[in-house]
Amino acid sequence: MNLLEEIRTRVNPNIDDVEKIELDIGPVASTAASMYREPKLGVQGKFSVWFLAALALAEGDVTVDKFTDEKVNDPRLVNLMRKITTKLDPRIGFGARLYLKMKDGREFKEFLAKPKGDPDNPLTFEELSTKYRNAAKLAIPEKNIDILIPMIKEIERVSDINEIVRLTIKG
Repeated sequence: MNLLEEIRTRVNPNIDDVEKIELDIGPVASTAASMYREPKLGVQGKFSVWFLAALALAEGDVTVDKFTDEKVNDPRLVNLMRKITTKLDPRIGFGARLYLKMKDGREFKEFLAKPKGDPDNPLTFEELSTKYRNAAKLAIPEKNIDILIPMIKEIERVSDINEIVRLTIKG
């Protein structure tokens, strides 16, 4: 989904103007995320490459708080999902190849060999912090997250790991 997030950031296309999206995906994405062509429940969206791709292009980021029943049934996202075709390409591994055609004729072709977070394409600490914050805010108070992130960045300076554990407990 990194490719579609990047296009969203770079071009900010109107998703209603998308003619078609072709995604070549590797075996892992094909196995794990090809379970639901048109998910009806938020949890099914996690296993739908079509929803993940539509969400990435429409909103620019795919975060855990967006896997809701309302979101997977959003008419604009459902319409966009129907414009997406996928094809398995075992040579891609964890990467992806993208072809996006807009109704005005513009075309975008992208290839990503290693997704963000791969050891060969690592997340920056800022990206990792954002990812952690988006997930953790569903379980613990924001004030705890604000304390935890700098502590984790310099974890070797933490004298008592229980300080971190206490902050991860909702309270």
